[in-house]
Amino acid sequence: MLKRPKVSGFTLFEVAFAMLLVALLAMAARAAFVRISTRAQGSAFMNDCRVFSEAFNRYAQEHGSFPPHQSSLSRFPPEMNGYLSNTNWTRTTPLGGSYDWDDKDATNSLGVTFNGAIKVTGCTWTLDNLRNLDNWFDDGGLTTGNIRVTDVGTTVFFVMEVAR
Repeated sequence: MLKRPKVSGFTLFEVAFAMLLVALLAMAARAAFVRISTRAQGSAFMNDCRVFSEAFNRYAQEHGSFPPHQSSLSRFPPEMNGYLSNTNWTRTTPLGGSYDWDDKDATNSLGVTFNGAIKVTGCTWTLDNLRNLDNWFDDGGLTTGNIRVTDVGTTVFFVMEVAR
């Protein structure tokens, strides 16, 4: 009687199960990566706002008021030379879009007049991401606090001072 050689290997079910586990782990890793990436971009935006607001507040302290609003979008306020880097101001923001400066003459679509606000126009973040940003760094309301969102999320304000 001839003995059959013992064949070892994985069954089709075992291979499919291993692939399923790998796919589930990959989906979980991607979700975690997106969440961490969004949080990092939000942190970068808030850091920009902190640096910019310190520069604008220093200017206001030395000159008695904030610099005037710029008529063209994302134009570097020339009064801020020496206070702020032109390169940082004119680059694409971590939220997408570009930075703009609004002073006491600026009123957003919520009807709030600002003495000073850093504005992001052309924001590409979803409203859910903006709500998360507001929950992480502000008061959790997109129409109150320092972070305010208008125009269905395409315009984001970092309010430094509200007119009274």
